[in-house]
Amino acid sequence: VTVLFADIKGFTSLCHQIPPTRVMHFLNHLYSRLDTLLDVYGVYKVETIGDCYMVAGGLMTRDSDGFMAVRGPDSVDELHAAKASRVLLPTTRRPVEMRIGLHSGAVMSGIVGAKMPRFCLFGDTVNTASRMESTCTPGAIHVSAATRALLPEEEWEPTGGVQVGGWCVYVCMR
Repeated sequence: VTVLFADIKGFTSLCHQIPPTRVMHFLNHLYSRLDTLLDVYGVYKVETIGDCYMVAGGLMTRDSDGFMAVRGPDSVDELHAAKASRVLLPTTRRPVEMRIGLHSGAVMSGIVGAKMPRFCLFGDTVNTASRMESTCTPGAIHVSAATRALLPEEEWEPTGGVQVGGWCVYVCMR
């Protein structure tokens, strides 16, 4: 399974500058565009919390390594990336910049809760993917060595590494 976290640069500041209804409209517009890509790439939307968007590949479909989502022709990937990046920040009218982090590995999943049951993912893979996102430069993609190994033909720029839970994970930036 490959887990992806995406987060909007400057979201907290945006929330202080515009009314909550405009924030909701903006998020709905952005997430609706991202949601249209879920079926195209065969990934499952796990959840959104504020400006954090979490998806998993190889979880609900037959995809041995969770990377069906990035094996399409480059022109198709670029078209879809352009579609999502056409969303403009309501404060500056500039394209949204996101931090994206990915990690691949085993996860535990299940329905949790009695009052509002929710499908959730757990484990080091989820935590590491989140850490890849939080340490990423806006506008870039941060991946772990495990994810990088699944895409050997991609060109990656090493970033050195990042400390995750007491152990170091080699990461790369695309």
